Amino acid sequence: MAPTTTAQNDSFPEKFQLPAPDGKDGAISPPEYSGVDTSGVDPKKVLLKMDLHLIPMLALLYLLSFLDRGNIGNARIEGLVESLNMTGPQYNWCLTVFFFTYCLFEVPSNLLLKRLRPSIWLPSIMVAWGTVMTLMGVVQDFEGLLISRLFLGITEAGLYPGVAYYITMWYCRTEAQFRQAMFFSAASVAGAFSGLLAFGIAKMDGVGGYEGWRWIFILEGILTVVVAVMAFFTIYDFPETAKFLTEPERAWVVHRLRYQGSKDSGQMVAESEHFKW
Repeated sequence: MAPTTTAQNDSFPEKFQLPAPDGKDGAISPPEYSGVDTSGVDPKKVLLKMDLHLIPMLALLYLLSFLDRGNIGNARIEGLVESLNMTGPQYNWCLTVFFFTYCLFEVPSNLLLKRLRPSIWLPSIMVAWGTVMTLMGVVQDFEGLLISRLFLGITEAGLYPGVAYYITMWYCRTEAQFRQAMFFSAASVAGAFSGLLAFGIAKMDGVGGYEGWRWIFILEGILTVVVAVMAFFTIYDFPETAKFLTEPERAWVVHRLRYQGSKDSGQMVAESEHFKW
């Protein structure tokens, strides 16, 4: 009878210890960081640095996204429907068509995110939807507003799924849920003050010959573009290139992400980074 064998951790040198379930990781050194000593890395400190450098900006992007997609309701209160001679069903169509293109372009956007880098793609789509939002302030009829909402859906489609994917590039699956919740909470913040902001902007009624509802679109769109330009310099791509982390910290983050699926199996198996249908 052939002798039975059991999986051993002999293939795991001591400096290749897997992250412990309680988060107190040992010294780790993946092959590409073979000369890096990570024994002095403080996991809690590294996670805090990542939270402070990543989550606030992502939450701000989503706040502006939610603000821009929902301000059409505030514009209606300020006379949008009457100014464009729209009927109730036409207004409802303008609300609905946003989600047609939004759903259609979510997956293609995420594929481009990986190819073009987060620091390029996320701010770029933000500039695009900020521009569309600004131009919504100069539409003259139902057809113009309808087309604008279609393009707004296209340009905003990549943000939420893109950020959800982006977070998994930095955090293990047991940590990502909390960061997703922090990011998503920006939607509640947007709903809390969007009406008050629109009320203040609507006081510009008549300035430059534009009605107050037009200024809601124009100013909130310009704000989005300004923040998007800032995002080009404040969004980090991947842990491997993060300048706010030291080299040992980058090695620690990369290793724990690559081998996070090895905790339960006890085998040093790296996760594939290649996408396949």
